[in-house]
Formats: sequence, C-alpha cells, structure tokens
Amino acid sequence: MLFKRLFLILGFSIVPMCSIYAQNDKLAYLFTGVVYDEFFAPLPYTHVMAKGTGIGDVTDSLGIFSLYVRKNDQLLFYNISYKDDAAFISIENKGFYIKLKKRYYLLKEARVYNWGSTYGDFLEEVRSKGEPVSEGEKLGLPAQDPDYIPFNLDEKKLKSVGFLLSSPVSFFYYNLNKREKSIRKAYQLEKDKVLIEKFDKILSEDNISYITELTGDELETFIIYLNAKLVCTYHCSELLLLTEIYDLWRRYQLDNAIIQ
Repeated sequence: MLFKRLFLILGFSIVPMCSIYAQNDKLAYLFTGVVYDEFFAPLPYTHVMAKGTGIGDVTDSLGIFSLYVRKNDQLLFYNISYKDDAAFISIENKGFYIKLKKRYYLLKEARVYNWGSTYGDFLEEVRSKGEPVSEGEKLGLPAQDPDYIPFNLDEKKLKSVGFLLSSPVSFFYYNLNKREKSIRKAYQLEKDKVLIEKFDKILSEDNISYITELTGDELETFIIYLNAKLVCTYHCSELLLLTEIYDLWRRYQLDNAIIQ
C-alpha cells in the first residue's frame, strides 16, 4: 500500500511530448496530477479546470486528472463534498498532487414532536393540527393538482357533449383515432398501476401485521375481515386508507371482545 501511494504521488507529471499550439502561439502541455483528501484517500469525480487553456477534466476513481495547461498555469478544483481550491503549477513539477479539505454544510433547525409510539397516534396528531401549509402556498405559488389529467388524455372531457359542440372535428379525431385511444388507454393503465401497487403495499400482510401486531392464523382471520369490510379502493388517499384500516382494526377488537 505504501509503495502504491508513493507511486501515485511521484509517478504523475507533465507529458511534454503531447504539446499543442493554442492562441498567440503559446504552447500547451499535457499535465497529469492526483487529487487527495486530508487522509490521502483519492478523490474521484473532482472537477479540475486550467485557467490558461480553459480546458477541464474530472478525476477518475484513483483521483487522477489529465488536461492541457500552459507554463505556470493555475488549476481550479471543485468537489461538492470538499472546499474549492486553486493551485499554481509548473510544467517542471514532476509529482503534482493536491489535498482538498472536507466541506461541512449547515442544516436548518430540526424539531421533534411528541406523537406517541404508534402510527395511530401520529394520525390523530395530524387530524388535530390539520393539513400543513406547503412552501409553495406560503410563497403564493399556484397549487398543483395531484388528480390533474391533460385534456388530450381525459376520457370524460373528450367524450363530453360540450367538446362535441365546441370542436366537432377534434371530438371525432380523439374518439375515433386508434392511436389516440391507445395513448389514453396506456396512460390510464400506467396511472392505475402506480395506485394499485401503492394500495397493495399498504394492505400487504407485513404492513397489516405491523399495525395490528397479529401473526399466523389470527392475522389471516383479520385480513379476511378487513377485505370484506374495506370501503376504500386504490383511488383513496393513503391517509384515508390507513384511517379506515385503523378504524376496522378497533371495530374488530371490540367485536371479538363482545363475543368472548
């Protein structure tokens, strides 16, 4: 390992045989070096820019970069996790390397609220506090509608009488054209697929077991009860679906207590 580090530090230097001519007949030389962190670990994905030639490179997995420079050029180093740095180089330098210092970002204050120990406690807290105001609403930006459907994909609007009367040509085009009908069908299938996957995940055996702490035959019995009583479909919001699951779980517990 020590030999490898010495090789990296001392083994990379300028390569004068690849010199090229730039503006004003100034020579540019291919220059190679290594970027390390404070512990001499190679830093990949670091952007390196030569001010003299305006040419840049990105370090590889070993922290090595290679780019054309001019004599006594200045290199600029940028890495999102480390502080920006700059260094003047000399084409006579036979073992160039640079160490970048770690960058630390200040985070905003985080607050921890006492919402109890279960997800049911969390839901009760959300209901009591109401729906939180988003940053967009605070700034007065237009609200985004999660149920928005583009007009050319909205089956109800395209088949409405109002659309027929206002744009009869477009009405027949969208409703008779096979390509447009296929696009709408694919859009609806994809939209429903995402909702169904989300719905099935919430009603999965593992999630219901986590909510109720039931296992084995008891869990299977409750899932049968839940599927028979559940009103929500995959079109319901996650909050509404979870609220109904918890309500049915409480009702199931009361029914069993009465029977016993």
